Amino acid sequence: MGVEIEILSDKERFRPEKSEVERLWASNEKAYKLLGWKPEYDGLDGFGEGLAKTVAWFKDPVNLSSYKSNIYNI
Repeated sequence: MGVEIEILSDKERFRPEKSEVERLWASNEKAYKLLGWKPEYDGLDGFGEGLAKTVAWFKDPVNLSSYKSNIYNI
């Protein structure tokens, strides 16, 4: 995106202590059953398309005006 970033060391931790997990297991089955929701994208091509849309969202100043980059959201 053409922006320099600063990578913090583990000593400058933003995440809450003991917030790490060894594995993430996720399923959209419950969202489908309750809401009828299905993901728009899948596979590697879907990942690329979703990532491109995410980058576009962050490049829009209107979206960034309400984004709180200074806090760690859970």
